[in-house]
Parts: sequence; C-alpha cells; structure tokens
Amino acid sequence: MNIVIGAEGTGRLVLNKNLSSLQLRVLSASVLAPVAVSALYLGGLYFTLFLIIAGSAMCFEWCKTSFSNNVPTFMALTTFVVLVSIYLAYSGQLAGAFTVLLIGSACVFSLTWFRRTAKEWKGAFLGPLYIGVPVISLLALRASENDGFAITVSLFFVVWATDTGAYFAGRTIGGAKIAPSISPNKTWAGLIGGMICAALVAILSTKYLMQTDISVLIAGSAGALLAVLAQIGDFAESGWKRYFSIKDASNIIPGHGGVLDRLDGVLFVAPALYFMNAMIGI
Repeated sequence: MNIVIGAEGTGRLVLNKNLSSLQLRVLSASVLAPVAVSALYLGGLYFTLFLIIAGSAMCFEWCKTSFSNNVPTFMALTTFVVLVSIYLAYSGQLAGAFTVLLIGSACVFSLTWFRRTAKEWKGAFLGPLYIGVPVISLLALRASENDGFAITVSLFFVVWATDTGAYFAGRTIGGAKIAPSISPNKTWAGLIGGMICAALVAILSTKYLMQTDISVLIAGSAGALLAVLAQIGDFAESGWKRYFSIKDASNIIPGHGGVLDRLDGVLFVAPALYFMNAMIGI
C-alpha cells in the first residue's frame, strides 16, 4: 500500500498497482475473514446483516451480467425478493421465505419470456433461487438449536477442504479433465482429492465440533457428497461466466473477484446440508 497526497493536501489510501494477485487476495482475506467469522460466531442479527450484504452483492453481480435491458429494474426486483425472503427466514417463517423466492422467480420468468421488447437470457429467472435458497439455508442452519454455529462453520470447513484437496491433488496427479470446455483446470483426480479431504473434515467436525453420535461412515459419506456438490457449484458458476464471456462476477473483492466467485461451492452445499440436518440430524 502507498499513501498518496492529493492536490489539497488530503491523504488518500490507495492500493499499489504493483501488488500481485496473491498479495491482493491475502490483503482482502485479512480484512474480510475476521468480519465473516465474527458475524458467524455472533449469529442472530449480526449474521443476518452479513447475509443481507452478501446477498445484495450477489444480486448485483447476477443482474448486471445476466440482463442486457432494464438492468436496474431487474436488479431492484431480484434484490427485493431476496431481502424479503431473508426477513421472513429471520422471523422463523421459512415456508414463507421459500414461497417468496418462487414467486419472485416466476415474476422474473414472465418478464424475460413474454415481453415484446428484446428478450433476456432465458436462465435469468433462476437468480432469486440461485442466491436466495442458499442464503436462507445458511440462516436456518445458524439458527439451529442444536449447535447452529458448529454446523455452519463445519459447512465452510468442508467447502474449504474440498477446494484445498482438489487443488493439490489436481496439481500433483493431474490426469483427465472433467469438463475442459467449462473449467479447464478441474480434473477427476482433483475431485477425488477434494472428496477425501472433505470426508475427513466432516468426520472430525461431527466428532469434535458438533459432538453428535453420527457414525464415521455416514459423516464421511456426507462430506464426500458435499464435496461433489461444491464442485458442481463451481462448474455452474464457471459455465455462467463462460456463457457471458467474463472472468469474474465482479471486482468487489480485490484479488478474489466477486461474492459469487467466492461462494460458488457454498451456494450448492448449504441447501444440501440444511436438508441433511433436517432429515438425519447432521
């Protein structure tokens, strides 16, 4: 970082343009990680406000890319729907929250398919669901009476373990690509490495964080399954970006891209873990 003195003698803190991508990533993470962890630990209103900010940012990124006409209108509609669903979920009205997301998606679907003016991308109506369902799932998991913090933080541990295992296994072993036209760096070896790491983290999390009676086999299998879903989330977001020929969803987070880029795996894992928790208590 450098301090640049303005024409009127006012100090301005600016990022040195010579900072490497890794340096930017580390700097951004050092600022954002404590905020995210604190909000997750405190839960309640604090975590809700954090999700409101993250959800609004994702709505912005989704709409500015997915729509070519009347972007502010679609952005306002999508954000409004997601925020209302968050409010309902925070109030304990989960059924109402999911209903609002479905209605909002139906409204966007109608506007993108049946307007007489230039048609929008046909998949744009998925925005409220793609963003809202995971956000509501995270909120519901954190609000769980049985170790809500432990469950939610374990989710992030599993996703991070998936990314780490996939990266090192892919770099070390290499081999056949999964879908080179969508994500050229993802390999089957990387996927297996991510599944193994996620399974181990899931086993440790259930034993030492959540302290449940779930068997090692079930915990490990759940972790491996969540790793697959995290990779599917990565592919989904990569496919979306390739369709619109963009590198990142936005540049909101220096060195990292956008919020959608950082949470692509979480967006698929959170609903699945919420379902698992509701059905078998994971």
